[in-house]
Amino acid sequence: MSDSEIRPRPQVAIVGRPNVGKSSLFNRILGERRAIVEATAGVTRDRLIMPVDLPENDLRFDLMDTGGIGIVDNHDLEESVEYQVKAGLVGAEVVLFLVDAREGVTLLDEHVARLLRHGNHKVILFANKCETREAEANLTEFSSLGFDFAQPLSAQEGRGMDDLFHALEGVLPSADGIPPANEDGPMHLAIVGRRNAGKSSFVNALTGEERVIVSEIAGTTRDAVDVRFEWEDRPLILVDTAGVHRRAKVQSAIEYFSLTRSDQATRRSDVVLLFLDLTQTISRLDQELARTVQDRYKPVVVVGTKADLVPDMELQDFKDLVGHKLPHLRGSPVVMLSNVTKKGMDLVLRHAFSLREESEVMVGTGELNRSVKSAFQRLRFRGRSEKPKVFYATQLGVAPPSFLCFVNRKGLFDKEAVRTLSRDLRRTLKFEHVPIRLVLRERTRSPSKRD
Repeated sequence: MSDSEIRPRPQVAIVGRPNVGKSSLFNRILGERRAIVEATAGVTRDRLIMPVDLPENDLRFDLMDTGGIGIVDNHDLEESVEYQVKAGLVGAEVVLFLVDAREGVTLLDEHVARLLRHGNHKVILFANKCETREAEANLTEFSSLGFDFAQPLSAQEGRGMDDLFHALEGVLPSADGIPPANEDGPMHLAIVGRRNAGKSSFVNALTGEERVIVSEIAGTTRDAVDVRFEWEDRPLILVDTAGVHRRAKVQSAIEYFSLTRSDQATRRSDVVLLFLDLTQTISRLDQELARTVQDRYKPVVVVGTKADLVPDMELQDFKDLVGHKLPHLRGSPVVMLSNVTKKGMDLVLRHAFSLREESEVMVGTGELNRSVKSAFQRLRFRGRSEKPKVFYATQLGVAPPSFLCFVNRKGLFDKEAVRTLSRDLRRTLKFEHVPIRLVLRERTRSPSKRD
């Protein structure tokens, strides 16, 4: 099929009032727990968009989970959340209008219905939480909303999913000609940092729209929000994570799951942007976060945000500060950024793509073993009768560059020895800006050779 015949991926939005099970349905369709599910109304505040490929149903589409329409919470974010829903509907071809079968029609359901009737979307009405006969008995009253008969559904138990997919088959185009989801293609860029460090503002400034909610209230972003974007014709997925704070301050299940999603976002990222607020001192929490990212073997761009508020700070001063406070990130690119003026924004992404390319380099076996031999010639191990020795090394994979080393005894390689060997190999193998992973394995020898 020619490029001219390739169609864009259609978008399906899940819409409804708070706490009707939108995120549960989102996770059920995806087949994984990607959105936070908690029995508190208003957990989902931003748009989550993920690709869905269902070859058995001949379907390919992008699925959107939206914030609950009409939510009112103590952070006064009702207007922002409703904006997210309306903005998300602009690109949606099909809307899954979700209601709660157990509660019946509410005033907020009628408010959602009025918003949807003003659009040009194909709306399919589903009544969630149909686990009992009493709930199913309420289905007829949803006809007052002005749409077709509400189809029963239980996102929690998976009941009614075949009917949902069959309904989508009738309104979405065939998968033929729609490009498949390629999770390995775009670069996954996780944005992590303390609360109110400017992560969401960076996403909005980069995309040129209010893609995620920005508020002066710390902790507005609770989920890890995937934003697909192209920069200089190169695809990437920005993952805006919840602001990190000490676990001792985790006050609710929502905040706990936010921390978990942040760590998951880091694990599945290609590169991490560590945001540090230049108007604040680098704290122990920043150091712990940097150490956690390093323990995941992720390349890091250290980004100092709010540079417009500290005009007297020079880049070298910030680099010296990072080198002193975060020595374990030595070699990582350091950038000063202003989301207001967008100064430094292109440089951040340029460094990120460069780190990804560096982390995907394969080293020839000969070059690797020469570097290992050279490293041991320079290393000095004092006070040991038996010295650590590597007989042979081979590369296991990339991103991170991982190397299997056959050694005489693993117990001879303490943390300092592994750290020193890793640092030397990073320099000689040109991995100066990305971490490498060393796997030690004792060489097994046949009985005859041991004798």
